[in-house]
Amino acid sequence: FRSSDFGTLYTKLNLQPGIATVIDNFYICPTNKKKIILVSSSHNDRDQSLFISTDEGATFQKQPITFFVETLLFHPKEEDKVLAYTKEGKVKLE
Repeated sequence: FRSSDFGTLYTKLNLQPGIATVIDNFYICPTNKKKIILVSSSHNDRDQSLFISTDEGATFQKQPITFFVETLLFHPKEEDKVLAYTKEGKVKLE
């Protein structure tokens, strides 16, 4: 769900029409609060994707990934770069 009026009204996000999407975590860019990344997994826990928004969650672009995210960190100065710590104990720079 998303609110654009400080929680008075909420609208349901429809990230993938017809597909149940489980959001495992979300991250807000510290240098650009309009940039949000949602980490989602499928019901069978075999696939994971990032949903990236640059307009405070009004729209999202899906980015499939080939690893499972444990934690994401935004680069402190370059908002288009993130560091991902994987569940396999590896570090990925995207």
